[in-house]
Amino acid sequence: MNFEWFFSKKTVWKDCSQNRTLRTIVIITQTTIIFGLIIAILTFSIGFGFKEIIKDKLLNVRGQVFVEKKNSAFSIKNRYFFEKKYLNSNYIKQIYGIVENDIIIGTNNKTGRYIYKGLYEDYNPIFFKYFLVEGNFCYKKKNYDCNKNIILSKKISLSLGLNIGSNVKIDFLFFKGKGEPSIVSKKFIVSGLYETGIPEFDDLYIIGNIKSIQQIYGWKEDLSEKFEIFVSSFLYNKENIKKKIFKKIPHSFLIKTIYDQNSRDLTEWINIFDTNILVISFIVFISLVINMIVFILILLLERIRTIGILKTLGAQNKVIHKIFLFYVLQIFIPSLIIGNTIGITLLILQKKFHLVSLNKIQYFVDFVPICINISHIVIINLAISLICFVTIFFPTLFIINKIPIIKVVEFE
Repeated sequence: MNFEWFFSKKTVWKDCSQNRTLRTIVIITQTTIIFGLIIAILTFSIGFGFKEIIKDKLLNVRGQVFVEKKNSAFSIKNRYFFEKKYLNSNYIKQIYGIVENDIIIGTNNKTGRYIYKGLYEDYNPIFFKYFLVEGNFCYKKKNYDCNKNIILSKKISLSLGLNIGSNVKIDFLFFKGKGEPSIVSKKFIVSGLYETGIPEFDDLYIIGNIKSIQQIYGWKEDLSEKFEIFVSSFLYNKENIKKKIFKKIPHSFLIKTIYDQNSRDLTEWINIFDTNILVISFIVFISLVINMIVFILILLLERIRTIGILKTLGAQNKVIHKIFLFYVLQIFIPSLIIGNTIGITLLILQKKFHLVSLNKIQYFVDFVPICINISHIVIINLAISLICFVTIFFPTLFIINKIPIIKVVEFE
């Protein structure tokens, strides 16, 4: 058996049980490593969990790019030609034709101004899969036209006092050439309720069939006001979206990205998580460095007699150095095991049972989201191990080499 390992193994726990000061500093050091590891694991998992779930919502609640033609309508049949000629298809997931129009809804409870979003039947099915919480897009009633169905957010339905099956009159606002307002009224039936958790969308949008507006404008069934583009990978930078997606867009087209819409604050809020992760990780690592330096200095002072005896017996400095590294290793490894076990267990429990809940209005989700990424956990463990090793390795090497036997004898 290796002498350095054998010597450290035989003395480490015996010294802790007999020396109260050493036992205290060992417990503090182990506790710091355990809590530092747990905090780092939770920080990464929760931070990336928030980013993923909100990113997923932004990717599916609405498109990331909107293209419309000045004073003209798009033919939905031409979307593939449009994509091939003007867009980089590598970054395009789907293109849908839509119409958005200002509307007024008045009930006994409230009168409010909203946006009617007219969709074709093939519009992003993921939206209805994840965000439609009650009912469906076509609430069938005897002798009733499904084109007159609308979907409200739960928030709007509560505000207006409407529910599935409720009849409602919607006033569509139009502006003529000189800016004079014109109102066209239509009757609809509420067929479903949705909830995205994003106030900028839930407070404003009424979803219905695009045919209702096509009839008002006198358009053919294949015409839409704009193209809504869903990108395959979310691009956080406004300029990157335009550079990577658009090849050459004529001046007759108007382009808006998610940064130009109400979701801009939300996308900026997502980027804050990167900063939070870095700041918390930095604080954890600094506390580990300080704690490990204090620990190794106290350990060397407590074991200075052992250093003197080993040097008197002819032990080389590198042998003594190895003994101290193994000494620390036996304290460090159990801390890593305990920290990882507690941290991963907390992640699994939260991911499965949603033990910690949140205010959905403030945080866009009703529970703390968790992203369990093995590579993140491995990197955290390697980073903490490296920090502790570097913090211990060089001070012990320097101090042990500088301690002469005569000074140890005088000190004792």
